[in-house]
Amino acid sequence: MEPALDEASLAAGSGILFRPARPEDAAELVGLVEELGYPSSPTHVAERLRRVLEREDQVVLVAADGARILGFVHALEFLTLASDPCALISALVVDRVARRRGVGRRLVDGAEAWARERGLSSMRLRSRVTRVEAHAFYRRLGYEPVKQQLQFRKAL
Repeated sequence: MEPALDEASLAAGSGILFRPARPEDAAELVGLVEELGYPSSPTHVAERLRRVLEREDQVVLVAADGARILGFVHALEFLTLASDPCALISALVVDRVARRRGVGRRLVDGAEAWARERGLSSMRLRSRVTRVEAHAFYRRLGYEPVKQQLQFRKAL
């Protein structure tokens, strides 16, 4: 078991590496996926990550402190007939202990750089209405709310 992450080890970003996700990161990502409110398992996350990593139109970037994953961002190219192609951040999460230390900002910067390299001119993201702190974070990064909507789902 990994030692608990202490605040001193996060000071000034010491030892934090920002890099593309690897298949072996899956087990560490489970807790972060669940922190977003999506119950999961190592098997499910490993399979999803494997599928995402096979695609050129998606990227998962992680913030790692040694073997410990502190956060991740998942971005993808979003293509629709109704609007110009853009990048969509489908998930962003930083471990509670690592928040407010620039980790989330650096992950978003990485996703934006990936989008620019693909020739995309804008980024989108969705955030639950209850995530007020996340909304303030996104606004600080220059994101502006453009609409509110309902999301519907049907099991197939």
